[in-house]
Order: sequence, then structure tokens, then C-alpha cells
Amino acid sequence: MNRPRWLAALLLALLVPLGSATPGVADDKRPPGAAKGRDLSMQEENPLLTSPFEPIEKLRYDLWRELPKADKNEAWNPYRNGAAVYLDPTMLDYDHQVMPLLKETTTFSHTGRQAWAASVVRVDPLREYLKRAAVQRLDDAKWGELVVVSALNIQKSKQRHSEDVIQKVLDKYGIGDEAELLGSSERQNCSRCARLYRPDTPLVFGHPYDISVQEWVDREVEIAWARNKVAHLGPEAERRAEKGVREKYQERVKRRNATAKDKLVTDLGEVRRGLEARYGHEPSPAFSVGPEECPDQGTGTQSMGLQQTLVLTAAAKAANPCDDAEDTPRAATGLGSVLAAPGTGTGGIDFSSMELRYLSDPGDGSGLQYSFSADFKPLKGDARTATGRAALSQSSDAFFVWLSLAPQNFWVNLNPDEPERIVDDRLGRTDAGRVLLEADLRMKKTVGELIHPHSKPGRKFWNRVRGDCMSFRNWILPAPASVHQDGDRLYILDAPLDVKMETQYLKDNGASSAASCPEQDKATEDHNEALFRDLILPRLKKAINTAPEYAELRRVHLARVAAEWYRELSRTKDTTYGDLIDSGDIDSWRRTGDWQPTDTFDRYVDSYTKGEFKVTDRTTEGDTTYVRSYVYGGVDLTRIPLKTVPDDRFTSDFAGLPQRVDRSLNAPSAAAGDETVWLGSPTPRQARAGVGAPAEREAQGKQEGQAEQEAQEPVSSGTWALWLLPALLLAPIALLWLRRRRLDAARRASHLRRNAVGRPRR
Repeated sequence: MNRPRWLAALLLALLVPLGSATPGVADDKRPPGAAKGRDLSMQEENPLLTSPFEPIEKLRYDLWRELPKADKNEAWNPYRNGAAVYLDPTMLDYDHQVMPLLKETTTFSHTGRQAWAASVVRVDPLREYLKRAAVQRLDDAKWGELVVVSALNIQKSKQRHSEDVIQKVLDKYGIGDEAELLGSSERQNCSRCARLYRPDTPLVFGHPYDISVQEWVDREVEIAWARNKVAHLGPEAERRAEKGVREKYQERVKRRNATAKDKLVTDLGEVRRGLEARYGHEPSPAFSVGPEECPDQGTGTQSMGLQQTLVLTAAAKAANPCDDAEDTPRAATGLGSVLAAPGTGTGGIDFSSMELRYLSDPGDGSGLQYSFSADFKPLKGDARTATGRAALSQSSDAFFVWLSLAPQNFWVNLNPDEPERIVDDRLGRTDAGRVLLEADLRMKKTVGELIHPHSKPGRKFWNRVRGDCMSFRNWILPAPASVHQDGDRLYILDAPLDVKMETQYLKDNGASSAASCPEQDKATEDHNEALFRDLILPRLKKAINTAPEYAELRRVHLARVAAEWYRELSRTKDTTYGDLIDSGDIDSWRRTGDWQPTDTFDRYVDSYTKGEFKVTDRTTEGDTTYVRSYVYGGVDLTRIPLKTVPDDRFTSDFAGLPQRVDRSLNAPSAAAGDETVWLGSPTPRQARAGVGAPAEREAQGKQEGQAEQEAQEPVSSGTWALWLLPALLLAPIALLWLRRRRLDAARRASHLRRNAVGRPRR
């Protein structure tokens, strides 16, 4: 059609708003049309594989994993569009926005047909998509991570596009659009959703969709010309002319949207296959196989790259966990699915705080259930999944070491005069032995820091110490662990470590100690020991039970508590790994690498001889007095005192814990207001059979009462059908067998009939 192009340009100019004021949906003056943004299909064969879409596709995978079997394909429905908004943490309130947002969806929230997730992602892969000023601001603030909210649209609702779902979440937490750094959408944002973003927010999309701004302007110009051309024929002719123009553009948009859908089918298929390979298996076997059954699979304390980890298949047969393990994939579990996540996209879990808190042997030979607790520290904790995999391997290896070796050998000793008594020979070949020795050395360094004259407690200490010799003989020991046993289930509620001076340690073991400073009178030694016990020992205990540098010690100690309980359980019933107890076989849990126990001992002797633990600058009335100090001792886990928490106290003080643990076997679990996340795994056989699948968990959760309902996963239509099935079968139970079979056949076919119904497009 011949028409002046300047008219379209003029119309477009008149529709573009002046300035860059923050728009609202109602008062936005931007011209109608799909959002302007960066079309990544022009750069990538499959744009959904690029970093801006990773949270969306992970959300789809999580939804697929949680939905009942009959509804799983809904997660990959190409008519459901996915979108994400990346938020600037420097513009968010950590306690009132970041924490509750990420805590609400440790993995994702699925209510009916709505699905959304909040997580933490690294900045680096997204730098090329962000504004330069935003990147500079993040670098200046030393923020290496962003918060991202991703969502899928709600079908059959024109007002609940994926962008609407995200906006509702942001509104809930009072997060304004000034915090938005980047928006991504599988389809180009439609005309209405474009107004949910600021005009200057960078947008990327996977495939073109809807009518563009230029097309909208062209269409309006064509309508004006078409109506004007037939104006002399009357209003009806003008309406027909306008209809023809609109239909032409509608057909163009229809073809474009159909093309986007077809390409999304292909793209999502590739994404799905990649995600199933990436997340679909446990990253490494843990608490699941015996050393006599399987060859070494590269687990333990070796550091594995993410690519290597993601292709491992943790599989186990019921009778023999290793048969055909390489051919049979294991369903993703609560801990496994999180540890398979790339980089730091795990929603704020601090993997450095992972501790074994639950263990169960169902008694059917299928292996062990387990669950770890972890702190929830978005943007502050160690969100690297490699850290979580290392913690999992370390706990698992230590558990089997504590089963295989005799408890009387669970000690280490760093004493420069006893190089032959560093550690038991077999324990010294394991990572558990390394952890104990390194903790012993770390304890001596901590004492040195606490008694340093330039520290506050050190000044108080040296101002009151007597004599010219001081001996610090300290032993790290288990304090009574509070546990609750429910049949074959163990809940480790509290497992503190204690520190005792050698005089008390030897007294408790029925021995006496020789004087460390023989030329010094006993009254002086008693005074100095009491002073140390009063000023230094409480701080030392606190460090050992809370400081990050002792996290590995606390982790293997919890495994020791679990192993001690498992030893007792195996005395009264058949257990999966009862034959391992005191077998002495640690071949599958040998430490790899060049480390030797003498390495730690030599470092201790080197520090000792060079004076790291010897204070020589105490000054009294202008005269320098040299005080000889000795730091001996060790770590002793030979005895594990267990303090059983009775049922009534467990129910009152730890209400809801069993339910959270049960849910953690399949997906990360947390209670409202609690800053602890639970990450677990069922036994290998249960994982393969899908025990604890969403519908089953929902049925169990409904019986648990209102106290835990806020933490339950939402209920799908398939789940409701399973719940109501027994009631529906009560009436026809007296009918003939043939009649019942027909009813069952009709019920089984219902999902097929439902899936045959066409789904509307977005």
C-alpha cells in the first residue's frame, strides 16, 4: 500500500513518552506492542540454554519432578511461558526482603497451576546482559551474586502471565522495580507485560512473540488510510476495511506465535534432556553401599568437578546395591537435587554448615535414609554445591569408618615427645583421622591466640598467672549427645563437644598425670590451671562448637554419634551394614592424596619449637620474665555418651521435626520462621521406587494436622483424586467383579481424556 512513511513515524513519536519516569501499568505512555529487548534466538540455536534462562528451566525441572506422574508433562508444556527477574541485592533489605523471599521457596512454590521460585545466582555469567553501571555498582559493593525470581504463567488466565506471577511476589515483599537489573522471558514479553518493567530495564527473550511496537503503529496507520479510502461508502464500509487490516496483522501474529511455540517444543525438549542428565541423579553415592559390595567410585574426600559429578549415577538394587548401577538411574532426592544445581543457584543454603541429624535403617536391606540440617544464609553463606558434596562425602565416609574400626582406636595425640603415638595406623589412613589431627592442631593454635598477651583474655590471663612454667594439656571429648529414637529412626538433636584439661581427662579415665612443670610447686600449678579453666577454656569450647574452622570436626563427630547408635541398633536387629561393624576393613574409605599423619605432627613440632605456643614477653615491674608454656593433648572419640530424649519431650520441644525430615527425603524442607533447611535422601530402593512421591507425601501431610500445613507442598488435582479414591470405592464395593473392573478402567482412562483436551495458548 502506498502511504507516507512519515505518518507512521509521526504517530510513533507522539506515542513515545518524554523523560524516563517510572511507569505504572495504568499511566504508562509507552506505545503498545511487545517489549523491546534482545532476541537471543538471533545469536543462539537454542536460546534457552543461555544463562538468563537457567533459573526458568530449573523451575520447570523442579515442577516436573514434583508433579504426579500423570501430570508431569505439564511442566514442559510449551504453552506455559517462563520468565525471570534478576534483582540488585544492594537495593534490597536483607532481613525483610531477601531472607523471607528466599525462605518461602527453598526450592519452588507450586500452588494449583502456579509455579515460581526464588534463588541466588552468580553475577559473572550475566555480566554481558546487564548495564555497565549496574555491574560497576555490584563490583564496588563486592556483591558476586544476585537474587532471581522465576515463574511460569497460569493457563486459562489472561491476567496471570508469568510476569504477573513475579510481580505479585515482588509486591508481597515490597520490592520496587528500581531493584530490577534484568528481565528474561522464553517468549517476547507481550504488550501488557512490557509495562511491568521500567523503560530502561534490559530485557532478553528466547523467541519473538505478539505484535511489535512498529507493527502496531503500521497497523493503526493502515487502518486510518483504509477507512479514509472508503469513507464515501459509509460507516459499514469503513468497519469492513478496518477489519481486513486487523485480520491481516492478526494472521501475521498468529504465525509468529505458532512459530515460537514450535521452536519452544524443540528447545524445551533439548533443555529437558540436558537437565535430566544434569540433575536427575545423586551427585555421588552416600550412606548407601558397603565396601565389600562395590568398587571405588571416586567418592570420599576427593574434589570432583561439577561436570564429573553430574554424570554419576547413584543406583542400587534391593538385594545388591551395585548390580547394574551404571545402567539404572536413581530418582533425584531432596539433597541430591540441590547438590546437582549449578554454581550457587540453590536459594541461599549455606552448605558449609551441613550436619548429619537424622539416620534410619528400615530393616529391609535397602540401605539407609538420612537427612542433614543446614543454615539458611542467602548471599552470606557458602552456596557452592561443591562444598555440599564434600560435606556429604565426608560424613558418609566417616560413618563407615566409625563402624569398621574398633572404638578404642578413635583418638589422636599431638605431643612432641610421643611421635609414635600420633594416631592409630588404620585411622590415620582415612579422612576422619586427618580431621581429628587437624582439629587437634587447630585447638593448639586457638589456645595460642586466646592466651596471646595482646588479646583481651590473654592480658587478663598473664596478669594473674604465677610461676615461670605453664602447661596446657587439653583434650577434645564428646559431651553427652541428646538423641531421640523412634524404632529404626535416630534424630540427633544436640551433639556438643567438650574440652577438658588433662588432669580431669585422666581422672575420668582412672589415671593420674605427671607434673608438667616438676620444679614448680603444686599450689602454683593448681592456681594456673584454675585460671586457665576460668578465662580460656569457655572461649575454647565455644570456638570448637561454633567456629567455621572446626566444622569438619563437628561433622565427623555427628557421624560418630550416628555410628554409635547404629552399633547399638545392630545388636538387637538385623541391619543393612551390621556386618561392617569392627570388621577393620577401611579400604573403600582410605584417604586419597599425599597427606600423612606425620605431616600434621611435623607442622605442630615446627610451630612448637619456633615458639608459636610459647609466650616470652611477660613483663613484671620492668623486668622481663620468660614463661615456658607447653600445649599438649589431643582428640578422643572413643566413648560417645548418648542421652535419650523421651517421647513426650520430643513431641513438645521438637514438634514437626519428623514431618520436616520426611519431606526432606524428596525436596528441601523448612518450617516457617525457621532458619534451618533440611536436606535428605531415602534409601536407594525407595528412591528407585519413588517412595515419598508428592501425592503420597501430601496424603501423609494431611494427617499431620494444621500445625504443619503451612510447610506442606500444594496439592495437585491428581493428588486430590488419589485422596478421594477410597471413599469413591465404598459404594460399588459390593458390585460384581466385572463392574468394578470397568470402573477402574474408566478411572485409569480419565487422565488420557484430560490430556486430550486442547490447551489454550498463553
